[in-house]
Amino acid sequence: MASKYILEDVTIVENDFSTDSRDKEGVRIVTYEPRRSIKLHLAIDHIVQIEAVKDAKLDDGRSIVTLSSGNRYVTKRSAQELCAAIEKAGAAA
Repeated sequence: MASKYILEDVTIVENDFSTDSRDKEGVRIVTYEPRRSIKLHLAIDHIVQIEAVKDAKLDDGRSIVTLSSGNRYVTKRSAQELCAAIEKAGAAA
């Protein structure tokens, strides 16, 4: 069976959240920097975890994607949007 991919704008998580910031509801606060982002095809089969987070600057929903390789990325889209894209890619089989 062939792997399915989604194209995502991401920034690499570099500090592994050594200084973990959270808002009043306990949601992790991250920074997505468009000028440091790359377009990356993520293999759906290798996504281990998707965490809903907020952008520190814009208060927009973002997500942190953890892959089976251990690499982590902050995405431009929210966790809900990312899950919808994954569901859509799976239905296109």
